[in-house]
Amino acid sequence: MSVALLPVTAAATLRPADVRVSAEPDSLFAGERLHYVITVQHDCRDSVSVASLKTGQGTPFEIIGTKSFSKKPQDGRAEFRMDTEIAVFGSGQKTLPGFTVLSGKGPAAAQERLDINPAASVTVLSMSDSTVTELRPIAPPVSAPLPTWILLPAFIVLTALGIVGYFVNKFVTTLRRHLDDPVRAARQKLRTIRRQLSKGLQPATGYESLSNILREFLQKRYQFGAREMVTQEIAEELAARNINIREELIKLLDQADLVKFADRRPDIEECRRSLRVAEVLAATAAEPGALEEDTESNAPGERG
Repeated sequence: MSVALLPVTAAATLRPADVRVSAEPDSLFAGERLHYVITVQHDCRDSVSVASLKTGQGTPFEIIGTKSFSKKPQDGRAEFRMDTEIAVFGSGQKTLPGFTVLSGKGPAAAQERLDINPAASVTVLSMSDSTVTELRPIAPPVSAPLPTWILLPAFIVLTALGIVGYFVNKFVTTLRRHLDDPVRAARQKLRTIRRQLSKGLQPATGYESLSNILREFLQKRYQFGAREMVTQEIAEELAARNINIREELIKLLDQADLVKFADRRPDIEECRRSLRVAEVLAATAAEPGALEEDTESNAPGERG
């Protein structure tokens, strides 16, 4: 909508025809936004503004936001424009809010004033259907019945998942114990060293690896700090624990110490025999009474 407005009172130099308003939309629901535009054309005055927009308490209008600016068209006349966003409440026809145009500098009492009361209106629509005459109470929620047919399949599925979970857990536990078994780990490392001897590994290096493998095996198998102990301390610890393979283990560790600290130079066959004896010792660590028979059958004549 766009209309020319008549002033209630007009200053001598401001004409009603210079002031125009527009509002859109022309109908809206309560609480929606109205775009209200006020335009004032003038002959390049020093200052033009809009004040006293009739909104707020006691009116159906509430300002949401406003902005204003001035420009000078090509015909030589300047233009002031104020764009306002207004929330509209109530219902029925609502006359657009009035305002006052101020012109000139200095205090408000000395400025030219032009009071505007628009005749145009906007229609506020009701949010409810006009045929509704009363509000009925909200019905209580209805609980859906539990489908009993689903209980048996659910029980079967949960039972199956429980059984599968039990066997998976048992398998994982067994596998972890197998992988962490110190006997298995020591025998696998000793076999690797024997294979490396055939590929050029020096016997002295083989004895050093043998010593490290046996110390790691003792530490994991019997739970004491064998890796940080000297051979004599390991012998005392094994004797205190009454471990049946202690004598043969100490002989192998003594041989490795001679190679490492006394510059002894063993040959490859001697290193291979020591590795085989160590493998048998690791395998029989948990089998009391089996040491003598196994060592005699696997390494005849072997002594440090």
